[in-house]
Amino acid sequence: MIAIKTLFFLADKVLNFAKNKTELDQVKYQKQTMKYLYSFCFFAIISSSLFGQVEFTHRLEFEAEFLANNFMTSFYKDGIIGFRTMKEKGFSSKLNFEMFTADFDLNQGPLKKMAVRDNHELAGYDLDGEIFYVLFQKRNSTIGEDRYIIEINLENHQTKEYNLSNVLDMELKEFYVMEGKVIFMGISESLPVLQLFDLSTNNIFTAQGIYSKNTEVLQLRKDHELKVLDVLVSKRNQYKVKEVSILTFDMEGNKLREVNVDRLDDPKLEIIEGILTPFQEYSQSLIGTFGKQRQEAYQGIYLIDINEFGESTKKYYTLEDFPNFYNYLSEKQQARKIKSLEKSLNKGKSPDIRAAFSTREVITLGNGYLIYSDLFTANNPRYYPRDGVYANNMYRMNQFGPMYNSMMFNDPYFLRGLPYGPGMNNYREGEYKFHAAQLLLLDNDGNIIWDNSLKLPGKTTNNPGKFGEISFTGEKLHFMFLDNKMLSLSYIYDGELIFENETYEIALIDQNERIRETDENSLMLSWWYDNNYLLSGKQTIRFQDNQNRQSTKDVFFLTKIAVNGALFDPEKED
Repeated sequence: MIAIKTLFFLADKVLNFAKNKTELDQVKYQKQTMKYLYSFCFFAIISSSLFGQVEFTHRLEFEAEFLANNFMTSFYKDGIIGFRTMKEKGFSSKLNFEMFTADFDLNQGPLKKMAVRDNHELAGYDLDGEIFYVLFQKRNSTIGEDRYIIEINLENHQTKEYNLSNVLDMELKEFYVMEGKVIFMGISESLPVLQLFDLSTNNIFTAQGIYSKNTEVLQLRKDHELKVLDVLVSKRNQYKVKEVSILTFDMEGNKLREVNVDRLDDPKLEIIEGILTPFQEYSQSLIGTFGKQRQEAYQGIYLIDINEFGESTKKYYTLEDFPNFYNYLSEKQQARKIKSLEKSLNKGKSPDIRAAFSTREVITLGNGYLIYSDLFTANNPRYYPRDGVYANNMYRMNQFGPMYNSMMFNDPYFLRGLPYGPGMNNYREGEYKFHAAQLLLLDNDGNIIWDNSLKLPGKTTNNPGKFGEISFTGEKLHFMFLDNKMLSLSYIYDGELIFENETYEIALIDQNERIRETDENSLMLSWWYDNNYLLSGKQTIRFQDNQNRQSTKDVFFLTKIAVNGALFDPEKED
């Protein structure tokens, strides 16, 4: 990619050449000048085409101190919430909680500070309407009385504090708040448990049907419209056969329904993982990957539609249904794979997907679903998925978690699992190599509209979480991820791949400043809304001070990025 500084260099050459002309022939001068002008215009056009696809529109900066925690972010209806814990200056070990809000143009509101109880640390957060909740606990403690919650009203900035001594002792995995009820899901005596704590009455409700052996909680889903909580649970019976159920609770902990998902049509196959969708016209869907029992042999993706009476219909999608599954490979590799696939199908066999095939995200549309899955391998068999550990929020390290964004970089206790809102929070060792992002668009009847595959860089990482961030508006799909210190963007229009893995440098808004250094480990990229992303991290910036002297500053930044793949011109790229 051509940097903006190239344009300034060419323009400067034109000006200096004209200024320094002495006895040159007039014709020679004109030809040389036009040569630089043509070059300038050419680079300007190309650069405009490139940067038009990725535009850095707004930026917010904070002074960054050495080893200081980064701000974590959460999105809400008026913009973003930024928050972190910070040690007091000097040799004090006391922590302060800092929080701010910013609108969609990253205009910052006041910075709010609150003292954290001694020996406590940030352990979780969630947003319920206009109320932001922050959970604190003593380091590495599983005792309820060692936790407390701060409630922050985002409209009037009033705060309240709640003790949690009545909550069951547990290793906390998930923390949610809805309708004034705090939802705790964790492990107690090696078994999963779900409790609801009423902030107004201090009453505790324990959800029934979850605390049992050989049980995994695959997903918790808040339904604000119906004011219920869905819990997707898998169990293995005495014959080691997996049984999947959907339990729905009201905010008093009463079980409203229990849907036992029938086994798959082939008794040798089972559900590996699943994501529940919101209700649409009294029906709900469960989508995920399936494979052979007690084997790491994936077969494809299933769609189970569940009506209001708990009755279900199933659809299965295997390699035979994905004509573009191998698009991420070279032409020769594709040809070999397709030939092998056809050979297996002619024998009446459906070949296995040997790499881990994990459904990461299901975007519910008015007329269907967009399903994003990652294809990757792990370097250690014990980190391969069992019972949906990769799709499950409980087991997948989340980009919003403190370890991922270096919030607790120097905290010796940060290796334990902690909940950080609607994402997973458990750190797991291992290395993962990502090969492709698989995309599938279905209509409401489960018919395939299109499928496609995007090549991933194949680099090794210790984060088994989803690799990229999707923006899907209408027929336009943008897929963006961080590739070292670069942004990598792919664009699909109406199922057709327009371009793949175009890289872009991180840029500043102020043209008088330059990036001296970017801390790669601090970078975080999230889809925000529509075709806008949010990038955050630490940088050292070079600028001119008031005395026109070169100076530097260390900042933590938030940058809003707008993408528009429609501006891509392949002829100019060539």
